[in-house]
Amino acid sequence: MADIFISYARHDGALVAPLVAALQAEGWSVWWDPQIVAGQAFDDRISEEIDQASAVVVVWTPTSVASRWVRGEAREAADRGVLVPVRFENARLPIDARAVHTIDLDGWKEERDSPQFKSLASALGGLLARARTGGTVGQPAISARDDAAISIAVLPFVNMSSDPEQEYFSDGLSEELINQLVKIRRLRVTGRTSSFVFKGKTDDLRLIGSRLGVNHVLEGSVRKAGNRLRITAQLIKCRDGFHLWSQSYDRQLDDVFAIQDEVAAAVAETLGVTLGLGEAAAVAAPTTRVDAYDKYLRARALLHQQGPAELRRAIEIFREALALDPGYVPAWQGLHRAHLDGMSYAAESLEEARAGMAEAAERILTLAPEGWWSLALRATELCAQRQWVDAEPVAKVALAAAPASEAEGLRGYGGFLWAVGRVKEAVPYAERDLWADPLSLLISMHLQVVLDFNGRFAEADAEYERSKELSGDRAIVEHFALFRALVRGDGAAAKDLARRTTTYQNQTVPVVGLEDLPEIFDQRETMLARLRQAQTLPANQTVSSQHRIAMWACWYGDTTLCAAALRRFAIDLRSLRLGAIWSPILSGVRRTPAFKQIVRDLGFVDYWRASGQWGDFARPLGDEDFEVFR
Repeated sequence: MADIFISYARHDGALVAPLVAALQAEGWSVWWDPQIVAGQAFDDRISEEIDQASAVVVVWTPTSVASRWVRGEAREAADRGVLVPVRFENARLPIDARAVHTIDLDGWKEERDSPQFKSLASALGGLLARARTGGTVGQPAISARDDAAISIAVLPFVNMSSDPEQEYFSDGLSEELINQLVKIRRLRVTGRTSSFVFKGKTDDLRLIGSRLGVNHVLEGSVRKAGNRLRITAQLIKCRDGFHLWSQSYDRQLDDVFAIQDEVAAAVAETLGVTLGLGEAAAVAAPTTRVDAYDKYLRARALLHQQGPAELRRAIEIFREALALDPGYVPAWQGLHRAHLDGMSYAAESLEEARAGMAEAAERILTLAPEGWWSLALRATELCAQRQWVDAEPVAKVALAAAPASEAEGLRGYGGFLWAVGRVKEAVPYAERDLWADPLSLLISMHLQVVLDFNGRFAEADAEYERSKELSGDRAIVEHFALFRALVRGDGAAAKDLARRTTTYQNQTVPVVGLEDLPEIFDQRETMLARLRQAQTLPANQTVSSQHRIAMWACWYGDTTLCAAALRRFAIDLRSLRLGAIWSPILSGVRRTPAFKQIVRDLGFVDYWRASGQWGDFARPLGDEDFEVFR
């Protein structure tokens, strides 16, 4: 069987033939329907080839988008996680295909060294490598066929209570079921952000399945009245809406953990009849205090809102839950996350946030030392201490221990690679992260940034365009798009984005003193004067503000100011997002002695020499010196 299956409309054969030739020149075997031998059953051969292919390239043209065969093959490939779509003739994509990054081949001159073809080859290379190795580093070996057969999304359960403020409880139950289901071997579960896109909506299940890349959904409702619960749940096939299983539970509130176990077990049993899933083992209740659980759900709902006031209130309520049950590990995890996210908002909260994170980390590592989350946390702590050699194997073990659909494990090791300058290796983890949670704006932004840092600007732009359909705060996304336009030399786009960033400006990416950015964007001396003043303002002593100042200073040519802001960002403020120093817009500062000293002080040089992994931006000069480039 061939490595790559080409799905296209027969009318477009002349357009597709050069593409097939270019892929074959890369050393890959390609199947497209001219290879059908006379007398073979057309449908059988198509089915056999597409099932066995490690990657499926769907060629969208104005003709193929109207083909039910091509659209069906695209859906099947998306279900399996092996779809790589390309577009010719500015074709308007089918609505259920727009969530998938599509490579635009208009203007392609059939050259293998063109950016468009390199982008396609890179995407295919990742899929083919995954097929050869059975998964990415540290991930369970799951074949593409398995992937398609056992995928599920938990849609937000509907709040049927008379009190609309009980929404936090129904949302929280949905999240808890996601957390239960990801523990089932070989079951791919879509992340919370993507599933919750459909909250309160009545979209066709086929569209939901296509956008999320799953073929089953779990949905239901919750009615909470005092200490009584009524929960209904149903498991449905996306393709035809067939109900595989449904159940209602009338219980006391104290039984909520048992109900979660029963639902997860029923899903595993129902799907496992034909798909061979592992069992859903009953999990010990994380707390015996229902009042603590209720507070935990309230705090977590605030955590998802991500505003500074909401995070402060979430921290208060997590602590109230922990006062009721000091051994409640998920509440300690929530507290740690709330403090971590809060570091971006206000300079005066940094020390409080670090102290809160340290306290939560110590309790988590004591209470659950062998959990994958604890392993990931231990790796994070080692990175914070700049012990990179010790952090790497722990991050790998955490990744191996994390559920296949859990983005945190992926982001932990991918974040390590990004931090130490091995940004090419970080790309597959960012892509896999998006695979786990395809409609998350934050994860889309992470992928755009990693692609940027690899110089893959066309792909980053394509993902940026796709992200416009995703919900969430776009401030950071627009800022990175602005800097990408500057690096590409697209001044008109950069100026337009500068205007747009003020529309989206919020407290996650402020630089006090640059509120009138669109008006002074073309005034270099004015910008530099403002930046020099802004760098020392108390309100700007946050990791986000200092990194933003460094990027603007480098762009306008003041490498001294840039290095000072980077040192503040990376060392004085002890940022955990150190990969940001490899932004392409900072290339002008990287050859300076000040930047070399920063990477020494971060411990990167010791790691590079000890591991032999110098990454993409540095190389040794003998036994004592080194250089940073690009």
